[in-house]
Amino acid sequence: MNKEFIKKMIKAETLKYEAIKEILPDKVRKRVDDIEKEAFSLIKDIAIYMIQEEKDEKEDKKITKKVEVDFS
Repeated sequence: MNKEFIKKMIKAETLKYEAIKEILPDKVRKRVDDIEKEAFSLIKDIAIYMIQEEKDEKEDKKITKKVEVDFS
């Protein structure tokens, strides 16, 4: 697909979402904003966890351990 087309479609959906939020009653809009903040926080925490986990896996691969071999 054309990259510009995709960008414009995402922009259109964003504008449509913002327009719908504008006509919502204040209580509902506040609740939607709170849900958005919670979702963003959750996604951020998941991303940080995944990055940390990936970093730990790389460090585990680089660790060398002394092995004792008994040739008797």
